[in-house]
Amino acid sequence: MLEVVLGGLFLYAGLQKYLNAYEFAEAVLAYQLLPGSLVGVTAAALPWVEITAGLCLVVGLKRRSCLIILAWLVAGFLVVIFITMARGLKIDCGCGLFFQRQVGLGAVAEDAVLLFWAAGLYWWELLRSEKCGPGSIAQAAP
Repeated sequence: MLEVVLGGLFLYAGLQKYLNAYEFAEAVLAYQLLPGSLVGVTAAALPWVEITAGLCLVVGLKRRSCLIILAWLVAGFLVVIFITMARGLKIDCGCGLFFQRQVGLGAVAEDAVLLFWAAGLYWWELLRSEKCGPGSIAQAAP
């Protein structure tokens, strides 16, 4: 159930970025971290990563792969947010969730929760697969 909710959040965020592509590209540009030639590519690709990984989590496909992709993605978001805060930029985070906000502690807190959520579910999947591995009495019947 927690994977479905997490997947739904990323599916929603990715769709918001896709549906508001121009605004999202402006948000990516405002971070001033990428050369102009990569802003469009990043703004076009990132929503699809979120949509695909989120949808796969919702339907239960490649859960571990999606969780690790999302954990690394959020870790990258956190690095970008910290760099932006250190540079003193007051910009919209471009997060694509339920409301717009500036880069700051709120965005850090949200992304930290998402990172621990995705990483925690990933480790839970690993533990569960070890308990149900070959030779385990908990292993499903063929």
